[in-house]
Amino acid sequence: MLSRRDLGKLTLGALSMPAFAAKKIDSVVHGVQFGLQSYVFTGIGLPQDGLVDTVIASMVESRLGECDLYAPLVEPAQFWDRIRAGGPAAPGTPVPPEAASARAQAREELAKWRTSVSLDYYGAIRKKFDDAGIEIHGLSGFPGSTEEELTRTFQIAGVLGAKLITLGITLSAAKRIVPLVEKSNYIVGIQGNANMNATNPDAISKPENYEEAVALSKSYGICFDIGDATGGGYDALKFVAAHLDRITLIYLKDRRKDRLSVPWGEGDSPVAAVLRLIRDNKYPIRCYLDCDYKTTNRAADVKRSYEYAKTALG
Repeated sequence: MLSRRDLGKLTLGALSMPAFAAKKIDSVVHGVQFGLQSYVFTGIGLPQDGLVDTVIASMVESRLGECDLYAPLVEPAQFWDRIRAGGPAAPGTPVPPEAASARAQAREELAKWRTSVSLDYYGAIRKKFDDAGIEIHGLSGFPGSTEEELTRTFQIAGVLGAKLITLGITLSAAKRIVPLVEKSNYIVGIQGNANMNATNPDAISKPENYEEAVALSKSYGICFDIGDATGGGYDALKFVAAHLDRITLIYLKDRRKDRLSVPWGEGDSPVAAVLRLIRDNKYPIRCYLDCDYKTTNRAADVKRSYEYAKTALG
């Protein structure tokens, strides 16, 4: 976890970022566009207030010019604290009724906030990134459950300047929202939950599930996490090679086959091989850093991961 001193340095860095406003940070390396999945700054003990500034400061320091904005970073902590209360249930273990009810209530309140908050709120967030020379290319973690909420998601994405919306949804949900997605003119990345041993027929987990999902609409693409896939029993390199034309974004994460996330180079995910595949085929697939292992300094992890990626590309 970052110390108060480290956090102060990052915040000071954020305050000085308008110096980069005139020019977007270039994070293309040998033809591969890099960015950050901003989710990596959550769940490591940092207070949510000011977390966006911490993310931006880290990106400026590492010279990353694009990100996937994880929506909960900019939504009220009071809702997410209640939604996450008690942590996720163990696989196959039902959530206690009282906890499930409390979470449902918090999600309902969050949905009301999402559909009523002024879009100027998101305009101010975009300005922070613009002033730092960073583009918000994607918006993730914001699926919602109603037509009104999803429509609002597209509106918010427009204000943020995002061109891609990532949704971790089921196959039935992907079918249901096709008309809304196609009406929005957005590319929607199906993230799914890569797991070769999944048994839920509605989950987008196995290769054939991803293929069935993206076949539903030309507006659908695949957002593929090679770390999750490795932990889920995939040959991640083989999957990427077979779906180069439908993958819009790759989250670069290193995991062992036992699902434990580790610093890049210490796990079983083919990070370097995937990057070289994209470089050599000249595919316009964005590659966003995603290091979610336990840490004492996430900003340093981001910088180290990016250096690993650049070295892998030569």
